[in-house]
Amino acid sequence: MDIIKKQLLYAGLEREEFELLAEDALADNRKNLATYSLVAVLVFALLVVANALVGDTTSINQTHYLLMLGINLALWLGSRFLVPKRPGLVLVLLYIFTAALYAFSLVITAIHPSLPAVTSIVLLFAMPMLLCDRPIRMIGMTAVAVTALVAVAFTYKPAPVAQDDLWNGVSFAVVAAVVETLQQRTKYRLLAQARKIRMLSETDLLTGVKNRNHYETRLAGYADTCRENLVCVYVDVNGLHELNNTQGHKAGDVMLQTVAHELSACFGAEDTFRIGGDEFVCFRADAPEYAVRGQVDHIRAVLAARSYNISAGISSQVKSELNLSALATAAEEAMFQAKREYYAQAGRDRRRR
Repeated sequence: MDIIKKQLLYAGLEREEFELLAEDALADNRKNLATYSLVAVLVFALLVVANALVGDTTSINQTHYLLMLGINLALWLGSRFLVPKRPGLVLVLLYIFTAALYAFSLVITAIHPSLPAVTSIVLLFAMPMLLCDRPIRMIGMTAVAVTALVAVAFTYKPAPVAQDDLWNGVSFAVVAAVVETLQQRTKYRLLAQARKIRMLSETDLLTGVKNRNHYETRLAGYADTCRENLVCVYVDVNGLHELNNTQGHKAGDVMLQTVAHELSACFGAEDTFRIGGDEFVCFRADAPEYAVRGQVDHIRAVLAARSYNISAGISSQVKSELNLSALATAAEEAMFQAKREYYAQAGRDRRRR
């Protein structure tokens, strides 16, 4: 029973892993919504134009083409302008998209009562392919669709044709439910694999914070993360080389892991980067510089209790004057000044950093 539940609710994954993929699934759904709604707009626009060219502008077909053109245009605009502000709507809009296409196919079925419902039955397979969601919802959507198909068939069609639609619809719906479950399982496993590869490419494996590659990628986009100002903290771990030489690299690794843990606990794992052997950069948006300095002082005190020491440089810029390269450079220069002062104290040899 637990296996079936896991397949239907979490696409064969553990619940925690499935929930971790929520943002990836939203991104996939947004891409699908934007792509397929635009394709639908072009298809129905061509149908409207074709009808107009043959002089068939008042038929019921033209009315439905225009209606579907309007619906899909609204969905495409929603994918471009509404979904970025409210990402949770993307799945709702995708279900509206699939429902609209299926409703259109049922209308075609109703106005051609002598023909089998080929389009509607094909859509039983095609529509779920566009979504990335829990299999149980896919199955529910398929059940609603086939129920609507049978209702339309027995309302508008002769008995023999309606019976054919019934058996074809039910049998195809059962197969579709199985296919949907397997397909969603494959989709989510691919999302999980892509997420793992992305994390490995973005994460410093020793400390668990983001690496320099991700730092270079994210840097330019930080201007969009703040409303008022952005603070950059540049940190260098003092004494790493000496510790490696006297106690071994394992002790040095523990030192780096401890520093990374304290920095990410304060600034967040997504905004903490290890950009060199003993260098870290952190960002904090919309915070007074004095508050960030207080947080760094607290981190320095926590590390000092373990006989670790850091040199930190802090720089802040308001959003209207934000220059990310200059901001990071200013923080780095301040860190070097702090480091010089640290090694200028009595008893510290700068060459044994």
